Amino acid sequence: MISILFLLVWFASVYLGYLLVPIWYLIPAWIILGFIIGLLVLFLLLILLMPVMKFTKPNSKFKYHLAKSFAIFLNIFILRIVITSKGRKNIPKTGKLTVYANHKSQTDPVIIMSIFNRGLAFTPKISLYKIPILAQYMNYIGCLPIDREDNRRTAKTMIEAIKNVEKGHAMLIFPEAGIKSRETELMVDARGGAYKIGTKAESDFLPITIIGASKLATRKWWQFSKIKVYVHPVIKHEEVKELTTNELADKMFDIINSKIKE
Repeated sequence: MISILFLLVWFASVYLGYLLVPIWYLIPAWIILGFIIGLLVLFLLLILLMPVMKFTKPNSKFKYHLAKSFAIFLNIFILRIVITSKGRKNIPKTGKLTVYANHKSQTDPVIIMSIFNRGLAFTPKISLYKIPILAQYMNYIGCLPIDREDNRRTAKTMIEAIKNVEKGHAMLIFPEAGIKSRETELMVDARGGAYKIGTKAESDFLPITIIGASKLATRKWWQFSKIKVYVHPVIKHEEVKELTTNELADKMFDIINSKIKE
């Protein structure tokens, strides 16, 4: 939806520009200007939709479709990422769910959101909440900030995250607690504390493997990147409720890394 709107505005701007000044060598300038106009229209749309986003539930279908549509737009037109995914049928459409994945780029939440079949929140770092509009929208879809310098605030965040998961809103968590290494696609750390949200909420656990994201930070500005996303079979709460968080972390660690090692 968002990508189609952007393309319509972009192409219409180029066409109207050429009609106003029909000089063929100015077409590249109209293409660039049309792209900028398309971005401005989407930015205005975000502002206009803020009241609607504010007063609807985080896991509403409207918010899910809007967030996914913007994620797809960002991947294609801004981040220049081509995503192929396998196992999307493994994503439960309803129920309590926490999602765990390896973390190699700042774009990982957007990558996963674009292939998800239900509303999804995540736990971004606190610095992102300094960005206007983005901060409001992260709040609107149920995201909760992680402040590694404030343990009390982090504890409150975890309590809110547990409540959201109990209400059926899926939560994406990167258990490595940040990007630890871009030298490998492998998850390099298994932190048991990251699984407390899922265990406290008695949710099911969904492991996801992202392959290719480690190269995004070093590519050239004009390059497109191919990303593979593997959605593993969901692990039911009943299957792992007797495990400690450290044992659960080791289990998810092995599952997520298994596709990278193939």
